[in-house]
Amino acid sequence: MLKELEAISKSHTIKAYLCFYLDVEDSFKDDLDHYVAVKLFALKSSHYVFRTPYRTWDSDWEWLLYDGTYMTDDEFLSNFRMDRECIQQLNRMVEHDEVFNQCWGKRSKMPSMLHIMVFLKHLGSYGNEASLQKISRAMRISKGAVNECVMWASGAILKLQKQVIRWPDDEEHKRISGRISKAHGFLPFFGLIDGMLFLMAFALMLSGEDYFTRKGNYAVKGLIICDDTAKITWVEMGWPCSDHDNRV
Repeated sequence: MLKELEAISKSHTIKAYLCFYLDVEDSFKDDLDHYVAVKLFALKSSHYVFRTPYRTWDSDWEWLLYDGTYMTDDEFLSNFRMDRECIQQLNRMVEHDEVFNQCWGKRSKMPSMLHIMVFLKHLGSYGNEASLQKISRAMRISKGAVNECVMWASGAILKLQKQVIRWPDDEEHKRISGRISKAHGFLPFFGLIDGMLFLMAFALMLSGEDYFTRKGNYAVKGLIICDDTAKITWVEMGWPCSDHDNRV
């Protein structure tokens, strides 16, 4: 808009010179030229004309969670492995857990959302990025608080396991089997099963060689059963990678 107003002002100035040389008077045009000149001066006197006021946050971690310009959705997902909406939904499920009410001193001032974000940042980091120093610097908290946040958040989340991951009853079996039969034509099925490897950054101190894979890294075997909507109904975890799939 500033450039457009400068162009208009330049055009009006040229016309004003022509009117002066031709001895043509127009009071309305003179007032309009004066108005344009005043507006142009006002805009140029302000360095940031259309900048909206910044929203202030109580702490730095809130920038990461709420400010999409500070960290884009893709960057947020890359750092925390969950999008903003899912993290807020997870926080609503655990924010009233007693573990967050048993924090003493300055830790009690740290909200449950910060615990969840530190926990997810810890799980989503690998190698040097998982060090206490780098996580504490990213989340703007002390190094000693990182371990406590991870332990408290993981404890609160694990309490939800029976609510979220549960084996379907007979009625649910029938509904799942009906959907699978209708969509794919299979005989009565009520679950899909598959095993996978969960990679570890380092070998375990105790019997670490049992977790060594044929691909040259260390992992834990897991067995997962889900229904036709990809809802997990059963998890079997913790088996060394050296164990055969049939044993798992």
